[in-house]
Amino acid sequence: MLSEDKTLPDGRRRKRLRIRRLASSPADEKRNKKQESKTRTFLRKLKRALFITLFLSAAAALILGHHLTRSNAKQTTIFKDFLNSYRRQYHQIVHGKPHYCESLLDVQSMMSGVRKYKILHQEQALQGLESTLRNQTQFHSIAIAGPSGVGKTMTASALAANFPWRENVWTYAWNTHVENEVQKFHMLRLYVDQFSDCGSNLLIVDNLLPCDDAIVPLLNQMITSQDDASNKRVIVIYIFNLNAMLDLNSYQQQENTLQHLPNTTTINFKKLNKKDLRECIYREMQAENLIITKDNFDEIVNTIDVETSGCKKVKAKVLVYGRPLEENATTYEG
Repeated sequence: MLSEDKTLPDGRRRKRLRIRRLASSPADEKRNKKQESKTRTFLRKLKRALFITLFLSAAAALILGHHLTRSNAKQTTIFKDFLNSYRRQYHQIVHGKPHYCESLLDVQSMMSGVRKYKILHQEQALQGLESTLRNQTQFHSIAIAGPSGVGKTMTASALAANFPWRENVWTYAWNTHVENEVQKFHMLRLYVDQFSDCGSNLLIVDNLLPCDDAIVPLLNQMITSQDDASNKRVIVIYIFNLNAMLDLNSYQQQENTLQHLPNTTTINFKKLNKKDLRECIYREMQAENLIITKDNFDEIVNTIDVETSGCKKVKAKVLVYGRPLEENATTYEG
């Protein structure tokens, strides 16, 4: 019908419109006018609501901007508190433990896990470490000193593996390919900046020499001078390698330099002997499920200088000389 109207001359189209108006009932016309009135009223209200909303949004933005400008530090604190609360709830849900962030370090459970690593003939050192950690202070600085291959790094690795807050564990080898100490401290700064207020933090600095003793107070100061240091629990383990090739007097001198590090507890790992070396070999045989002939066993014992390298080379030699343990087979007992 509409297409037909468009093809008609203007005069005839106007005539048809008049006829349609006359044909429509007064009731229909009244209803149409009422509907048009409602539509106009709705549009006026909608415009008014949009104007009010726009005005209130602009006013709120102005007030908020003014408030943030005047109390930006306070707002930042509130935002951080919100994020911390959210993170705590997240950890509690993910780890399935109530009070995951607030709980204290379970030293007994952790050290029980450490002892499963069978760190040989260092029980006195492990007891000293456990005693130190039982003192639930906000910050622990612990130096582990001893010659190569006596279990220092193994102990630190066992601590990391049994630490309740695995996401808060960091390790750094000091004497690596990076020679510039500024770059080294920059890396440590990156770790320190990531310390969490959820649970405790464990930072292990390995591969230190006695001449690196000045690092301890510098790093400790870096950690304790953080703005939010009072909200974070931190344990730092410094691992110092002593040169066992020195004569007894020189060896004791380098050991003594590490006994009085400021605000730091020093745990000394003792040297191993031939008997200890044999036990190291048995330990690795058992761990790798291998057996070794008497001749090969003696070969390992005779080719390792236990006083200078401890048990460090034992595992590699056991893997070379050992063969798979068969049923009903017995290992060499020495």
